[in-house]
Amino acid sequence: MNMRSMLMPIVLCSAMLVAGCAVDKAGCDPRAMRDAGLFTKMNCDFSGSYDARAADKNAQLQAEQKNNELLKQALADLSKKNELASADVTARRSQIAGMNRSVSAYLNQLKNSNPNNVALQAQIAKASAQLNALNSTPISSSPASTQALQAQIDKVQKEIQTLSTDYAILSK
Repeated sequence: MNMRSMLMPIVLCSAMLVAGCAVDKAGCDPRAMRDAGLFTKMNCDFSGSYDARAADKNAQLQAEQKNNELLKQALADLSKKNELASADVTARRSQIAGMNRSVSAYLNQLKNSNPNNVALQAQIAKASAQLNALNSTPISSSPASTQALQAQIDKVQKEIQTLSTDYAILSK
């Protein structure tokens, strides 16, 4: 009987210790551990599960902070790109306005300098039509709009160069 009375507490202590060892760091959540036994809490503390859980949470926090910084940088870049696109549209508008003034003045000068030359007047009308098409092209920051606008500008510039060359030949 003496042996039996000593064996029972040893078996109980062993069972409690083994039960405490079965707790991993996920099972050592302090919010869930409020009702846990003393041995389980001690095992979480001595096994390093609390520390491992804290290190995991810290790593997770650092990863989220890094993601937050990347998101802030992406938002700043998008904002800067939006500002540049707006500035680009404004620059295109002013470029086209300046081009309109100079091309219109040049076309008026050519019209008045040789009003009887039918071929030259036809080329002036063609250049004026292309300038009007350029003026009706919508200006926005989209790539398709930018390409269409550049194509219109190239057409007008080519027509003006052709007109300038033909005028130089005709005026000799």
